[in-house]
Parts: sequence; C-alpha cells; structure tokens
Amino acid sequence: MMTNHAVQRLVELAEGIYIETAIPRESHPALRSGFAGYPSNPRWNVRKYQAWKQGKQWRQALDNGQLVVEEQHLVPVVQPECQAPPLPKKTTRDWRSPLKKLTFSLN
Repeated sequence: MMTNHAVQRLVELAEGIYIETAIPRESHPALRSGFAGYPSNPRWNVRKYQAWKQGKQWRQALDNGQLVVEEQHLVPVVQPECQAPPLPKKTTRDWRSPLKKLTFSLN
C-alpha cells in the first residue's frame, strides 16, 4: 500500500550545512545549486526548478539573517514581535472627493 505523505530527509546544502526537507532526492542537486547561487537549468522539470528556487530563497534568508546555522543545521531565527516600535498613526484630513481635484476654473 502506497502512502502520499512526504518523507523528511536530511540534505547537505553546502559543506557542513544541513537542512531537513521533504524535497525528493532527484531534486537535491538543484536545491544545492540554488543555495550555492548558480543559475537555473532551462532543461529542468518543474519540481527541480522549484527545488532550485527554494535553495535560492534559503540562501537569501541566510544572508538576511532570517535563517542561521546552529550545530550544522539551518534553522529559522525567532524574532519577538515586541522588538519593533509601533508605527505612529497618520493624521487624517477631511475627506475630499476625487472629482474635486478634477474641477477647475476658467477665470
């Protein structure tokens, strides 16, 4: 009996950097290619292109500080929501009709 649930596998993205993912084994080279910054291959099928794109997104997140490497595993950074100061409220003016902007005088 076949099941359709995804199997989590440990993939080495770069030397010493691992991540657990459900991406199929045949797409792992494309995943590594995206993480390394190589361009996509136009002969790849959709699954390999998506794996490449995911690897590229993980590299960008690592560079932006959204992901970090802890004990050789790539993990997301948890940022507390209260860290950012609240945005000041904009003062609202009286509502003006957009048609009022279009009216003009010939005088």
